[in-house]
Amino acid sequence: MEKNAVLGEILYIGFVFEKGRCKSDGIWKYSYIRSLKKHIILLEKVAKCMQTKFQIERDNLFLKKIYYEIEADIVLKSNYPFCKLIEEEEILIKDCQDENQHLEINNLIIKMLEDILVELNKGMRKDKEKITRIIFSLHNLPRVYLKKGIDTLFMLNQNGISSEEALLYSKLSMDENMLSIYEHFFTR
Repeated sequence: MEKNAVLGEILYIGFVFEKGRCKSDGIWKYSYIRSLKKHIILLEKVAKCMQTKFQIERDNLFLKKIYYEIEADIVLKSNYPFCKLIEEEEILIKDCQDENQHLEINNLIIKMLEDILVELNKGMRKDKEKITRIIFSLHNLPRVYLKKGIDTLFMLNQNGISSEEALLYSKLSMDENMLSIYEHFFTR
């Protein structure tokens, strides 16, 4: 399996899950906020790992660590359909053909995840609408790593999209303030 395809799939499933459970109004329970924050931190680790140079042992250990974190969380466990290979094989990620190919997308993902964490740490003053908009803007970005017909942990077998399409879809969910904040990611 290819590193960015596997980790990109984890990001994509995570963002789609958060998009589905996120709401911009109403009361957010403490348990939801705690779960969201934990998941965003996990996704940020995955995105940052994608920027590191490929090392087979380290990347496979990282993948197992992420797997065990997800399996230990009741909410996340049911939303990540890992294939059985993760438990059976020690080495799943065997190469990284597209190392740093979509660096601008990955940098945008990391910046947006950091911005969500900043908002979540504001306590009662957090901007729920901003968090929701960021999640909606994020959810298509990892599709640049998806490819049809390759082996991955979840066997999504979904077509990917180009960087240009991913950025366009992301912009469609942004308001004017967000467009100005993330403008430098779109003008490269």
